[in-house]
Amino acid sequence: MIKKKNIQILSAALAASLFLMGCTGSNSAATALSDESVTTQDASGDEGRIENVLTEIGHADDSLSAEELKKQAAGSDVSDASLSDEKVSDAEAEKKARADAEAELLSHVKGIKHFTTVEGKHPDVMAGVTWDDTIAEVTSNEDEINWDMPDVYQLTYTVTAKDGRTAKSSIDIEVYLDLEHYLYGMEGAVYIPVDGTFDPMEHIVTEPEIETIEPDTSALDTSKEGEYLISYKLTAPGGRFQTAVRKVTVGEEPQDTGYGTGYGTGEGPAVVESVEGYSTVTDLGLWRLTAYMDTPADQGPYVGQTASGAPLVAGRTVAVSAATCARLGLEFGDRLMVDGHVYVLEDHGGSAMYDSDWLDIYVDNEADEYSDAFNRYAEVYLLR
Repeated sequence: MIKKKNIQILSAALAASLFLMGCTGSNSAATALSDESVTTQDASGDEGRIENVLTEIGHADDSLSAEELKKQAAGSDVSDASLSDEKVSDAEAEKKARADAEAELLSHVKGIKHFTTVEGKHPDVMAGVTWDDTIAEVTSNEDEINWDMPDVYQLTYTVTAKDGRTAKSSIDIEVYLDLEHYLYGMEGAVYIPVDGTFDPMEHIVTEPEIETIEPDTSALDTSKEGEYLISYKLTAPGGRFQTAVRKVTVGEEPQDTGYGTGYGTGEGPAVVESVEGYSTVTDLGLWRLTAYMDTPADQGPYVGQTASGAPLVAGRTVAVSAATCARLGLEFGDRLMVDGHVYVLEDHGGSAMYDSDWLDIYVDNEADEYSDAFNRYAEVYLLR
């Protein structure tokens, strides 16, 4: 039985159903009810007729709204959600087709792989990359990578087929710090006598960028004259490592006739006794050489300044720590000679140089700052 309080809902459903039947050409139910009065005031007399009509048109469920009845009568059984799913499916299929086409084109190219390098060394990114006759050319964006700046970069290869199709393959390239820039004492020839001893860490100095250094002398045979390569494993904080190589000669050391930087036997270069224009020449011994630039990284808050007030001049200005100056009696304006080149002491070094035999040479470009010529050990002379 239909309860009185549901008469309004059923009336709305009935009206919608009758409307739909009229649209489809079936008016028998409308005729049957044309003489009847369906009101909310007389539910007991009308509920039987309402049930009969609803049963006749197949919609006795009073939970359906008039709008839903219209949709069912019109045969609308495809929802908006299903249409949306079809669009997504089509887009995914198209995306997969494109990916398959690119993969097929890239399959004609071999040798593209991840690799690492160190700052300042621009590798041949096409080394080992090959392709078959299907491909017209393979190019890369290597010119967009700053090979002098440690970082992670994306190297992209563009593959172009002879029929005009293109595909791209990207890999990560890691440019690391060159740990050899933070290793000193490897420069210069090293000679040891036959059956002599060799200390692989003699004169070796590292900066904090190198956490550990492990020499490998297994290839050295001091009982036989000859040249040997000694390798050093340099490990940075975090575990990354690279290898540096040093040449050692077993045999008699040739006589040093210049102001050179030879060491290894402990005798050093020949003593310079006089230099034209100076009355005294004092051998200060073997010093560590480094280079610095007028940048915040090197100068901190003292960019554009020297401790003496003199201007920074490449090829002239050098720095020595204040503690070392006090110990050796050095003064601003003193001339210090390295390999025959005379510099002027016009600056003091930072705290890392405290009371050490360390000469920091001012340069005006990065190439010199990291050059082996300015990062080594050499004999230093005081000229007065």
